[in-house]
Amino acid sequence: MRTATRSGRARSRPAWYRRLWTAVSLVVLVALVEYVVLPKLAMARESLDRLAHLNPIWVVTAVVLEAASLVCYSLFSRALLSGVRFSWILRSDLTGYGVSHVVPGGAATATALRFRLLTSGGARPTDVTAIVTAQAIGSPLALLLVAWVTTIPALILRDATPAYLALFLVGLVALASGVLADREHSRIERLSARLLRGTLRHLPARIRPWVASVARRLRDLVADREVRKAFLVWATLNWVLDAAVLWTFLAAYGDPISPVPVLLAYCAANLAAVVPLTPGGIAVVEGIAISTLLGYGVPGEVAVIAVLSWRLLQFWAPVPLAGLCYLSLRAEGHLLARRPAA
Repeated sequence: MRTATRSGRARSRPAWYRRLWTAVSLVVLVALVEYVVLPKLAMARESLDRLAHLNPIWVVTAVVLEAASLVCYSLFSRALLSGVRFSWILRSDLTGYGVSHVVPGGAATATALRFRLLTSGGARPTDVTAIVTAQAIGSPLALLLVAWVTTIPALILRDATPAYLALFLVGLVALASGVLADREHSRIERLSARLLRGTLRHLPARIRPWVASVARRLRDLVADREVRKAFLVWATLNWVLDAAVLWTFLAAYGDPISPVPVLLAYCAANLAAVVPLTPGGIAVVEGIAISTLLGYGVPGEVAVIAVLSWRLLQFWAPVPLAGLCYLSLRAEGHLLARRPAA
């Protein structure tokens, strides 16, 4: 009991740390809005007349691409999870995705809600925990992979700037390390086992079996070739299709530039959003995406209206859809609960 209390105190952060982190986040957010977002929004007045001449076919194309991106994320979930209907997985993912955009501490709240929905749909708790962990690691890695692959044509088609060369070399070293690690399964497994045992010794005794089972499940998932294939296909398509929505709006507003700078701007904005300064990276993603597109020569009014249209479809449109998915899951859950009694 004393060991559990001591380890709990060590893991809990002091109040001054939380207050400092909140203050730093607010300062960074205000600085971003003041020096990055607001100057770009001033261009939006010049962009409004482009909305009147927007072809509806471009909007339909963007909606289809965004829907396909969300479906790919759920296909990634289905590859890691068995015993649950795909429609249930899709609605659970959409619910968590929408909740993470509107609730304070959105990522943690959405993960807890998604965990409850998936377990109520028939998934085992240890499987869901392992899946959430795998996706939390695999999805950013897929984004990094997209960014690294994009640097290859960027180096060929554009001047080899130091930033491109640095990103390419870092990605090349990481890829080579992964290939070498994959050839030494036994040594990696022994190292993983030692790390797991060392971690378990510092955890409360009542949760050690649960953590060990989740770690074993996660190891089995990563060792599965089909799971690795799903990561390379569905997690990557999830990002690429969402980036295609941004390119679609750029083309719709009159500036169909090469996909390479669009992917680089998209990856830079979403990688910056990994730091949880704002819910869903709001204001951070917009400011970095617009600034990066301006650096590639996109006219200011086109960059602003295209990024705002993309974020409207990608960030805000799933919110009401998430509410509908949650209500449908609750209603279906009540019907399933009453069916045995009837």
